[in-house]
Amino acid sequence: MLDTRYQIFISTSGREMQPERMVLSQTLVNMGFFAWGLEYRNPLTTTLARRQIDESDYVVLLLGSQYGEQSISGASYFSLEYEYALSRAKPIVVFMHEQPESRDMHLQETHPQLKEKFLAFRKKLLHEANHIFYFKSPRDLELAVRLNMPLMVEQYMGQGWVPARQAHHLEDEINRLKSKILQLEQQLSESSIQANEVAPQDVFAFEYQIQAFQDGNFKELKRQRQMTWSQLLSILAKHFETAMPEENFGTCLNEYLNQDGLEDARQELPRAHAVAGAQINHKALFRIKK
Repeated sequence: MLDTRYQIFISTSGREMQPERMVLSQTLVNMGFFAWGLEYRNPLTTTLARRQIDESDYVVLLLGSQYGEQSISGASYFSLEYEYALSRAKPIVVFMHEQPESRDMHLQETHPQLKEKFLAFRKKLLHEANHIFYFKSPRDLELAVRLNMPLMVEQYMGQGWVPARQAHHLEDEINRLKSKILQLEQQLSESSIQANEVAPQDVFAFEYQIQAFQDGNFKELKRQRQMTWSQLLSILAKHFETAMPEENFGTCLNEYLNQDGLEDARQELPRAHAVAGAQINHKALFRIKK
């Protein structure tokens, strides 16, 4: 069996989670994962964080009781890393403190506005994330990681990498799979099996989130759009004229919604003059990719 190693990007809510971050990192390393991430963020580290997310197989969020360092826009770097991971269709695992209000006061947000942002983002994760696991202590966190990360690997097989000494085993496996594919294609041709496909004119409805700007403020909206499969294919075809990773599906569609989502936003905010940060629902994205 190949000794595949997977890369995990760790994003934490704030410096108050440093002890838990150490437990998380050490546990992942002991399980054979490669764990990395940025403990201290600023505008200069954003590009590095995104590159690390791009190169990772999984993204792990560790949420405690603080909103975390804020970017120039007022959004925390923690939330921005989450949004970027979503846009790259990365499997996301959330380890969340079960009772943040029970933690020591010096570990909680004291500023009302930051506390409101923290609660709003926690609620957002509870609504959107598919894989959330709770902990109350570092020991709880370690057990949750050991129990659930292997299940994530089974459900979302990452690209990973294998040591050079095992590369020839991988090449043999590739050749075996190629032979199996040729065999199945031959069987398919002989039996004249036709796959059920959607028609180009069929309508596909999906939800997406987008930030709309009006009167000097911005609001995050959840909108629904209906498009034919032919329209979706036309959008994607412009970006996939040359070979590109499958993860680029989400990026292409989000860019399109950023350019075309203003009218959708104006249904709720009639005076909206600009939109940004579009994020297609990850379940809809999975359906499109299938």
